[in-house]
Amino acid sequence: MRRCEKCLMPDNLPGSDFDAANICSWCRTDYPPYEAKGENALANKFRGLGAHGGKADCLVGLSGGKDSTYALYRLVKHYRLKAEAFIYTHGGSKDFSLRNARTSCEKLGVPLHEVSLPADKHKKAFLHYFRAWLGHPNAVSAGMTCVACKHLHILGSQIAARRGIPYVVWSSTPLEYSPFLAIKYTGDKQNPYKRDGMLHSALQMGREVIRSLKFARGLLAEPHTSIFGCLAVFPNSSYLRFRFPNLTPLMFYAYEKWDPQLILDTICTELDWQLPSEIKEDWHTDCVFNIFKEYMFQKMLGVSYTDAHLSNQVRKGYLTRAEAWQKLLESKQFYAASLLPALKFLGAEDLIPQIDPGCFEVQA
Repeated sequence: MRRCEKCLMPDNLPGSDFDAANICSWCRTDYPPYEAKGENALANKFRGLGAHGGKADCLVGLSGGKDSTYALYRLVKHYRLKAEAFIYTHGGSKDFSLRNARTSCEKLGVPLHEVSLPADKHKKAFLHYFRAWLGHPNAVSAGMTCVACKHLHILGSQIAARRGIPYVVWSSTPLEYSPFLAIKYTGDKQNPYKRDGMLHSALQMGREVIRSLKFARGLLAEPHTSIFGCLAVFPNSSYLRFRFPNLTPLMFYAYEKWDPQLILDTICTELDWQLPSEIKEDWHTDCVFNIFKEYMFQKMLGVSYTDAHLSNQVRKGYLTRAEAWQKLLESKQFYAASLLPALKFLGAEDLIPQIDPGCFEVQA
């Protein structure tokens, strides 16, 4: 495996297309094509709001992480909107994320709705598909481990519809997307995320049902969670637009530029946002399931979401390659050390003999 001379992406991934100078195609095209539309464009989106008979102008999906916390702060303090927030909790949620969400909402005077799937369905769905992945490692079962999480789009939309809130605000950033996965940020106004069509995705799942009895059992065990999670994979999916025609999903960082240091400085100072001392990385570490997402792709490809996220930041000038490499090493060490405790946390100690933390060892 060779890594790009400019970023951290390796040459073994489809689409890397290293040139003679060992520069990957993503660096040559400056992936992702991200340019924020600006504060004025966002202000224009909200123009005329406030005449809702006391109802909120927007509902913010809050994870307790830094990006969504900052989005809520800006909407309330800068845009002067009346906001509500909701947080989706599940069997892999970390206590500090809920604590951050509650503290931030209290300081901002924002009502916080806490929602979850019933009967620990999220954890059950994850374990069904993770066991299927262990038996037959592939991108389909790896992707389905997070299918329950997509219900947050449904649950958030239900709250907004019930309370007559016109906008639901989401806080993912294009710099999070991995160019080697099925879902990629394209920058296209009409179709910003390239993804497999529903028919193609259904065919892939059908093949996996035939190949893997464990995958089939997972699908049969959690049909509602699986099917509706797939339908609601994006906040602007056709299913959600059909079911909630009066709601408008809005991606905050499509308008305001994602600036990680400014975000951290602001929320730590203004909202007392905190991470536990043992956690060094502030990206996606609020969810136990993310440890396994990193593991599955690291095991299959030798790289994970973190490699792509850090490489995206290098291309956009947030980090030098040396800084990103140091962060990558720390990240891999963190995930290797977290794997077995995470299985114990989920009550899945029987899977420990099948786990290989050594796959997180990386070379330049």
